[in-house]
Amino acid sequence: MNGAVQWLCAAAPIILLFVAIGVLRMPTQRAAFLGALAAAAVALGVQGASPVLLGYEVAKGAWNSISILLAIWPAVFLYEMMVRSGAFPAIRRLVLDSTQDQLMAILLFSWLFSSFLQGISGFGVPVAVCAPILISLGVKPLWSVVITLCGHAWANTFGTLGLAWNVLAQQGEGGITVGTVVFTGALLWGCDLAGGVSICWFYGGRKALRHMAPMLLLLSAIQGGGQLLTALFDPTVAAFLPTTAALLAAAGCLKLGAYTRPWRVEHSPILDEEPPAATEESKTGPALAVLPFVILAAASVIVFLFPPVNHLLGQVSLSLSTPETVTALGYRNPAQPAYGRLTIFTHAGAVLLVTVVLSWWVYRRRGRLEAGSFRPVLRATVHKMLPVSLGIVCLLICAQVLRGSGAMEVVARGVTGVFGPLYGLAAPFVGILGAFVTSSNTSSNILLGSFQMSAAQMLSIAPGVILTAQTVGGAIGTVLGPSTILLGTTTAGCGGQEGRVLRQLLPFALVLVSLTGGIIFAATLVTRP
Repeated sequence: MNGAVQWLCAAAPIILLFVAIGVLRMPTQRAAFLGALAAAAVALGVQGASPVLLGYEVAKGAWNSISILLAIWPAVFLYEMMVRSGAFPAIRRLVLDSTQDQLMAILLFSWLFSSFLQGISGFGVPVAVCAPILISLGVKPLWSVVITLCGHAWANTFGTLGLAWNVLAQQGEGGITVGTVVFTGALLWGCDLAGGVSICWFYGGRKALRHMAPMLLLLSAIQGGGQLLTALFDPTVAAFLPTTAALLAAAGCLKLGAYTRPWRVEHSPILDEEPPAATEESKTGPALAVLPFVILAAASVIVFLFPPVNHLLGQVSLSLSTPETVTALGYRNPAQPAYGRLTIFTHAGAVLLVTVVLSWWVYRRRGRLEAGSFRPVLRATVHKMLPVSLGIVCLLICAQVLRGSGAMEVVARGVTGVFGPLYGLAAPFVGILGAFVTSSNTSSNILLGSFQMSAAQMLSIAPGVILTAQTVGGAIGTVLGPSTILLGTTTAGCGGQEGRVLRQLLPFALVLVSLTGGIIFAATLVTRP
């Protein structure tokens, strides 16, 4: 077969996904299903895969999805439970009672609290929770979406208890090193500071930046620097623990009197001129409101950071055993007796499940959840998560089939032939493109992680550098995701303004990804053998 024709065939499932999601605005789960079917057709008809090989790759993809779904479902259930209990209005009241500095209050929700929520849940929860709270503080609905998305973009790699990073490690197959963790953490630290700076700039330009500079530097060091350090020990809690620490540090500063006095910028472009309408106060006290997060923090520290406990609980695991398979074109998949080892009791989903059970018990005893609450909370979770889950399963199957049939290697060979030694400049844009069309860094890493790995190997570039480009670009690109923006405008009550939100976010994303591309290119020159 002609090389160009083979490349087009191999790339067809990826192109189909991009067009279906990004142009036709097809639901992700439907587009992913079509992508998986197209990948299977390419594997059988072009790459010379046997039905047996295809079956094993489909099984691997489905197995990989279990690890993701075990974390997502309890995280979203926890969010729905807290919504029903009235926890989030209580958290808002707690902040307003702590400071009269308007910018500080806005940063607490759009930057710190949204990053914290991304650390444990993701999948649109930060913007769904924080945008309405910001509106109650006087922020315009459109800007409540914009600043929340800017504020937590940096946490989209190690957030959701390390989900996107763990997926990248799966797709990268040994390309992740300590250097990769440090490099990724450093770039995301810069994105974290950029998020806080952007929110201040939107609010009040240079005046706001001068006012908030000390706090920005302190909290970005705790969040971004803390993520870098924590990721060296356990990526699962690399976003969650530092964002928790940053919230505690901010609370400590407020307790000491810093940024508590009345301060605001008159006629801020992101604020409504009319004062916000009064909102109904929650009967849930502040201690009960934050209880699930305290339980989650404590359980995470015990399970993930205490070696004896982690070792004991980690003894129970499940995995697949797969034989060696070879395509008719000679692409070989080695035998793997323990593919995708899943440790049940040290998995993020287990910690979240414990948090849900204990929080539910306390909320029921304290009357914050009525007797019939379980069914509506479960119904809301299923309604939100069923399409997401189907999309993740199909995306993983699509990516694994392309990888196991050798199609991803064919695509990588063609792209690297075009860019050659300049590929480092383009690599972050690949990540941002994947996140744009899927609205998820996790999905972007699933779809393009193995492609980036193959490209790095063909160009003799350190794989870790290109994998960093992939996930940092993907983290930045999540702010442009159509479904995330749609969720934000829906919860903020400004449906139909998605295009305006996108236009406000585009410069932020393009500047960050361009700077990332320059740094990645320099790193490829330094690390080239």
